[in-house]
Amino acid sequence: MTNLEALKAKVAGYPLDDNTFEVALLDRGLDSKGDYTGVSREFELAQADVYVVLLTGVNVTEGGYQISMTEKSNFKSYASGIYSKWNVPNPLSDKDVTPIVKNVNPW
Repeated sequence: MTNLEALKAKVAGYPLDDNTFEVALLDRGLDSKGDYTGVSREFELAQADVYVVLLTGVNVTEGGYQISMTEKSNFKSYASGIYSKWNVPNPLSDKDVTPIVKNVNPW
């Protein structure tokens, strides 16, 4: 089984383009055509990245496929848990967002 096939199996049921999975794997340093050797830091982070894509995608109903708010909440929890497990910055976190004042009108 390849890394691509394994990642698609872990995120089964959601019609994503193969490119989405391949980019997630490549961004984490894994060859999509390489042999899947089991769960690793890089593989789990690629999986979390796919959850972020699902979470941030538009709501579409297509052939019985629709992501509900509950599913989006679950994707966020799963992805956040993986990022936390591996001590990697969470792109879904708003902890590091600091408001910036650009213009001040004293009156």
